[in-house]
Amino acid sequence: MYRVTEFVMSAATSTASDIPVAMRAAANGDARPVRRLSRQVAADIVAIGDVASVALGGLLPAVAYALASGTTIDLILILQATVIAGFIAHLCLRVRSNYDTTRMDAFPQNPFELLLATVIALTAVVGIGLPLALNDTHVAVWYAAWLSASYALLLFNRLTARALIARLARQGRFDQRIAVFGAGTIARRVHDYLRLPGLGIHFVGVYDERICQDRLNQEGIAVAGRLDDLVAASREGRIDRIIVALPPSAADRTADVVTAFNMLPVSIHIVTHITSDLIGSATPLHVSMLGPVGLLDVKKKALIDWAPVTKRLEDIVLGGILLIASIPLCLLIALAIRLESSGPIFFVQRRRGRYQTVISVLKFRTMHVLEDGPGVVQAKSCDPRITRVGRILRRTSLDELPQLINVLKGEMSLVGPRPHALAHDDAFSRLLEIYPDRHQMRPGMTGLAQIKGLRGSTAAPGSIEARLEADLTYVRSWSLLLDLKILRQTIYAVVAGANAD
Repeated sequence: MYRVTEFVMSAATSTASDIPVAMRAAANGDARPVRRLSRQVAADIVAIGDVASVALGGLLPAVAYALASGTTIDLILILQATVIAGFIAHLCLRVRSNYDTTRMDAFPQNPFELLLATVIALTAVVGIGLPLALNDTHVAVWYAAWLSASYALLLFNRLTARALIARLARQGRFDQRIAVFGAGTIARRVHDYLRLPGLGIHFVGVYDERICQDRLNQEGIAVAGRLDDLVAASREGRIDRIIVALPPSAADRTADVVTAFNMLPVSIHIVTHITSDLIGSATPLHVSMLGPVGLLDVKKKALIDWAPVTKRLEDIVLGGILLIASIPLCLLIALAIRLESSGPIFFVQRRRGRYQTVISVLKFRTMHVLEDGPGVVQAKSCDPRITRVGRILRRTSLDELPQLINVLKGEMSLVGPRPHALAHDDAFSRLLEIYPDRHQMRPGMTGLAQIKGLRGSTAAPGSIEARLEADLTYVRSWSLLLDLKILRQTIYAVVAGANAD
């Protein structure tokens, strides 16, 4: 449904008047796209390096001692002691905020706290290491060597990480792009705060429907565009967070604006003087602060930090295994389709992926017709357009096996909201205002709706509403365990063959 790596456009400057120009240049291919990186993922990688530094600091001297003296050592016991010590050091550093991601250009690096964490970690496991040497003297030497080596490796890891992260921060890799809707005093305060150096934030600009001259000059901030411009920029992946900063008198307008933003792949906030009942959402709202501005967190962006990496690895590993395993079956299906009727083996239909981009989805041909226009008719039970082989393929969902290629290409996922034909997608969007919300993630070969039996035709009253509710529940609550559960239950649903589409 969306590409494996998200590429976004970086702003040329931090001023509101210049940034829209940079965005337009980037959109036209005049600026180099910057691959965005997660602050949390970067901090976690540093943490892994810290654990490895303490563990290797103890392992290497022990192995060197054994090789030099010819002594047999208990390698399992050594690994146990050193790894435990590594995690203890990591916990000590985390308690002391040594993984703070507020300032990526100055990632935490305190030599004294690194030494203190190492001493605490080695002291905590001192009992585990006693049986490793022949006498107490050797134990003392080993611990001294462990402390020295671990501290040296920790310093090296931190120095390297600090330099690399600072370099990436200067390139804007960790920058969050924030836009404000509403050109008032709140926008002025947000603008002034986000211009402070070192925050790793690009103030994309202020957007407002009322952009007459007096509105522009009220707070001295140029308005970058209207609501439609902000929606378009968000859909293109150029904005991470939107702050709705309308006055209390515009309560109804705030509710409408938040509804319009809900379908976008961004985090949404409203200033805290707007009460939560205006949003009309059952999701609990949380209060947060952005400098001097209080916010209500309405929605978090789907799949952040490690989530997109985990989900993509899931698709590549499991999708690759399934594709290789299904090759013999696919050859038999292709032969059966060719022998039964003339026409192509595969059916390619345009559907919408992430950000509502159009993708070409592969399926084995199951009908005598190849419909992919404004008048696609959904298949029904005993549909005369379906071939004999196609009827079997549709009942078992084997017609969707070629979509594993879409998964490996990064256009689809193994699990996600099922994509619909463009004609049906447009019709559902007109019927249900929140229908586009499901496009925040890649479409899937299977999904939460499918294992609940919400498959096949949507002609029954309320069927598309129920399917949409399941899709949005999946988007809001994604986890790797949920994906594995859906994949397992999909096997049972396929065997049963109920409501196959």
